[in-house]
Amino acid sequence: MKKTQTLILEHYLGSDSMNFREFEELINSGADEITLTEDVILEDGEEEKYEEGIEIIKNNLIIDGDNHAIDGCMKVPLLIINASNIILKNILFKNSYCEYSGAAVDNRDNLTIEDCRFVDNSSDEYGGAIYSASNSKLSIRKSIFKKNRADYGGAIYMDSDSVLNLDGSLFESNSSEFEGGAIYNKAKLLIYGSLFDKNASFKGGAIYNEYVLNVKSSEFRNNIASDGNHIESENEENLSISDCNFRG
Repeated sequence: MKKTQTLILEHYLGSDSMNFREFEELINSGADEITLTEDVILEDGEEEKYEEGIEIIKNNLIIDGDNHAIDGCMKVPLLIINASNIILKNILFKNSYCEYSGAAVDNRDNLTIEDCRFVDNSSDEYGGAIYSASNSKLSIRKSIFKKNRADYGGAIYMDSDSVLNLDGSLFESNSSEFEGGAIYNKAKLLIYGSLFDKNASFKGGAIYNEYVLNVKSSEFRNNIASDGNHIESENEENLSISDCNFRG
């Protein structure tokens, strides 16, 4: 039986926070589980090296932030997931920026997110907080998305042939320039027990859907758009909404 290796970071290099280089070294240490005891903050001079974020290539890795932050200081994206069965939990992702897609998390494989917060992340194009690529799988539980921005999918952009299971999460005050104030969906999107409040876009104030959307036991309130304040769907045949509340 393989013995699980767990690495708990304690006052790394004698500081009350760690920079991106130190965090990358921790990710590449070979540990199966990492628990942070301090924030990760981009240091002056690190922008060029991490202009595409920190790549995770180790399968079956758990990162527990213990409610600490990963902060891109509005200069760089944060994480690229190029490995399977990655779990991110109890992390505050904030102040990340990218020109293209997924400022906080760019998911290209199989990712689970639990009890995380995404605040003030922005992309010039797709997915202010999260971009999930074609053929990827994403599961999000009990997480908060607030004040994230992008041209398409203010908080999340799901590309074609991907899957998102979303449970018990909050989307508040996210915005997109064109479509999907909170979520732009070209995938199979299953939503349960979530709240969308005060999100805004030109089309689909909360959600813009192009493929399969199934929403159950969720609430939509005060979302704003020129077309579809709450949900705008281009595929009515694969749209299912049950036990939901819409107001505002």
